[in-house]
Amino acid sequence: MINIVFTKKHNCFVSFNINGHAGFSEEGYDVVCSAVSALAYTFANGITEIVGANAEISICDGFLSLDLKNEAVSNIEKCQILMKTMLSGMQNMEINYGDYIKVEIEEVQ
Repeated sequence: MINIVFTKKHNCFVSFNINGHAGFSEEGYDVVCSAVSALAYTFANGITEIVGANAEISICDGFLSLDLKNEAVSNIEKCQILMKTMLSGMQNMEINYGDYIKVEIEEVQ
């Protein structure tokens, strides 16, 4: 299962972590894994290349995280539309493939 956790601080999304493999199909044919990866990589590119944010990004097999904790407040605010768009996309996948993907929102202080 793919677990996705979005983190909010003071009502702004500041990070997300994606962990795991969907197990929907065999490697190379797993459309759920491919969809999550495509959305996450497009989002990360948008944050860094379009918004120009200096996000901390970590990627390895079955794991991708993006953190805006060291980013200027003005850039965090600019990132909110993209964060909410990605959240919406992941939640829609969860509706259709709930056995393979779980999305959570965590509030931190």
